[in-house]
Amino acid sequence: MVKKTVVIYCLSIFLLVGCTNNSTSESSNNIEHSDDNKTSARNSEQSEQDDSLSGNEKIKLNSFGFSTFIPLKYNDKGEYKLPDLELDNAEILIFESLYLEKSQKVTIEFQLQTNDPFNQMTIGIIKDYSPDSNPLKYEIEKIYSESIDNKLKVTYTSPEDSSYSICILGTMANHVVVKNGKIITSNS
Repeated sequence: MVKKTVVIYCLSIFLLVGCTNNSTSESSNNIEHSDDNKTSARNSEQSEQDDSLSGNEKIKLNSFGFSTFIPLKYNDKGEYKLPDLELDNAEILIFESLYLEKSQKVTIEFQLQTNDPFNQMTIGIIKDYSPDSNPLKYEIEKIYSESIDNKLKVTYTSPEDSSYSICILGTMANHVVVKNGKIITSNS
């Protein structure tokens, strides 16, 4: 049993490393992220390009073994507070869709609790998602995928008027807990 677990763990790491592409040529012009005071700025020249061509990797929703839909509850601080959530490898947490106008921003921030030394976190966006429809028709646009310490803040700017669902993808080998999370919408 121990050999099987070690082999699966190693294969998961190789798969994650092989799927992660941190090249700047594929980075989107509508994403800002902050990980323990690290930031990336938008490229103003690229922001004038066609917004529908983000260049981010897309993943089929049905690639994940299990998905959980999370309804959002608006609070009086102008944000959606997230419940503490557990996430397993190959699982996806999909948050309720928010309607965003072109250039409107949505930010997700949370703390991560895990015993895993390899803290790869992936955040995605699904356009026009409905939990009652066929998952085969949806693609997840990967907007952030990097190793983090314990806190993450990612901002996405909508390229057009539409509904968008933020999702957290279980790309870590071990079980993780997402705590103190919130989603905030703002105008640019």
